[in-house]
Amino acid sequence: MRSFLFVAVATLLTTAWTAPTEEPEKFRHAHILRRGAQVKDAYDYVIVGAGTAGLTVADRLSEDGKLLLPEQVFIGIQPPSKLLTFLAVPDSVIQRSNGRNFFDPGIQYNITSVPQIDMNEREQQVRIGCCVGGSSAINGMVFVRGTKPEYDGWAELGGPGSTWNWDGVLPYFKKASHFNPPDEMLAKNFNITWDPEVWGQDPNTHIYASFPNFVNPGMIPMYKAMAKMPGIAIPKDGAGGKSGLFWFPTSMDNIKYWRSYSRTGHYDNINRTNYEVLTMHKVKKVLFDGTTATGVQFVSREGGNGTLTVKANKEVIISAGTVHTPQILQNSGIGPKDLLEKTKIPVLVELPGVGQNFQDHAYLSVNYQWGNGTGPIPPNITQTGSPSSIAGPNLGAWIGLPTITDDWEKIVARYETQDPAQHLPQNSHPYVIAGYKEFQRVHAKLLRSRDANWLWVPIGGGPGGIVMSMHIVSHGTINIDPDDPDAEPIVDYRALSNPIDLDIMAENIKFMRKFMNSSDFAQYQPTESSPGANVDGQELRDWIKRVLIPTNFHPIATAAKKPKEFGGVVDEGLMVHGTKRLSVVDGSIMPLLPGANTQQPVYMIAEKAVDLIKARQ
Repeated sequence: MRSFLFVAVATLLTTAWTAPTEEPEKFRHAHILRRGAQVKDAYDYVIVGAGTAGLTVADRLSEDGKLLLPEQVFIGIQPPSKLLTFLAVPDSVIQRSNGRNFFDPGIQYNITSVPQIDMNEREQQVRIGCCVGGSSAINGMVFVRGTKPEYDGWAELGGPGSTWNWDGVLPYFKKASHFNPPDEMLAKNFNITWDPEVWGQDPNTHIYASFPNFVNPGMIPMYKAMAKMPGIAIPKDGAGGKSGLFWFPTSMDNIKYWRSYSRTGHYDNINRTNYEVLTMHKVKKVLFDGTTATGVQFVSREGGNGTLTVKANKEVIISAGTVHTPQILQNSGIGPKDLLEKTKIPVLVELPGVGQNFQDHAYLSVNYQWGNGTGPIPPNITQTGSPSSIAGPNLGAWIGLPTITDDWEKIVARYETQDPAQHLPQNSHPYVIAGYKEFQRVHAKLLRSRDANWLWVPIGGGPGGIVMSMHIVSHGTINIDPDDPDAEPIVDYRALSNPIDLDIMAENIKFMRKFMNSSDFAQYQPTESSPGANVDGQELRDWIKRVLIPTNFHPIATAAKKPKEFGGVVDEGLMVHGTKRLSVVDGSIMPLLPGANTQQPVYMIAEKAVDLIKARQ
């Protein structure tokens, strides 16, 4: 992996400062605009952001409507800019990405969090995609969903009559991707099972969920050892809403054997004159007539032309992502009143939840060494033919808290007795506090469920590795900078601000130790090198604070789908509370984390949103 990145970066360094300022010839279609003067006065829809959700919505709505999609970046190679860290990244790197584009700075925003008080004042790089395709272009290509209780929790937080429960979202999971089963012999040799009833194979859907053509045989003993752990379930298919140990597909085109992401699935093969993408322009705010959205205001990132506007005859749809959606709303006068007044932005709609409720998965690595050298991995195939040449291994265990630890009841009891305001930011609005109380009630149910994923252990052929907390009870914030609201927003994970997250991560580490102490591994003589087998108690908690990564690049909830009085920003139809003809469609609407990587859930949200949008026109 490191050698690949070194070669890519070394190559790009020689070209970064001469990257083209025009779109490559192959992208010069009629629907690509580069100048504000090319924009029509009005469209049916204006969709802000060409990311994972934005491109999906644009594809579906452009089947019968005229739309404009403003995007901050180029299509194709990015030129150097202050927005990016400085490198140019060609399409071939994205497509044949090794599933690790979140290490490529040329396709990411240059954003760093504020120092994290409970992480020894460490800052965190905020890794989100800055390219057409958004974070689906930079993620690890893991294509999973989460479990039924988690989505039922979405509906419970939404209020009576919500259609965002498991049964209400499953059809859109099926619509969002085209499933390609594994090779028959591969499935037989590695016991890879799947349920065709929970997957779609629509020929008009070009987001592919596929398996690699090779699996490292060293994963077999890892699979067997995990399967023997007490309480571990083995569902037929994790996509059916169950937790446990299972194989899962990668977001990969199984013919071309490269990344399948929102650009390849919802843009590259489309040539509709009613679908226009305006590149290198940033939307500053939404325009209103009263509280009815009428269009957006935008500026060129290349200077000149001043401030421009465009009208939306039917709807403005914000798909700018969890980090930038609250910035656009707040700059439009929608958000916490105190913040807007401090920034001298006229308050259009007071919505205390905008930019609040911020959550992300958190992880760290528990490192081991095999005493006999190679362990179960045949040494001649460690670096060749591995599925890691396209993405990470396609095996993992998703585990509920009652399976992780016998002390789960004590953890739940401590959580349930917390004052909802105690671990939120100071001076949180009563609506945000009330919303956290509801969140606390739903999360207590998830803590008790063996079918809610609180721990993810990705399984390769190596010893130890990542332990990831899939539900976080510490809530952060993403808000505009009052001194410069057009600058990148202020990101505060508030990691470990609720000690329950620290309790659960400590139990996750203990579970990894039990796994590595399995009798199946005795012949390989595993030794814990970090944090060290004898590190426990307060020493272990201190170590967690030193090494925890508070993000797996899955930010959510800054425009949560909840009632306004519970800190919500959008309603069940994803319309912004207190407005008309303004909706949000991206990961920011998730009210709580799914116990899964967020790529597939965002595609699902976009597909469901399209039906909601069409139904109200």
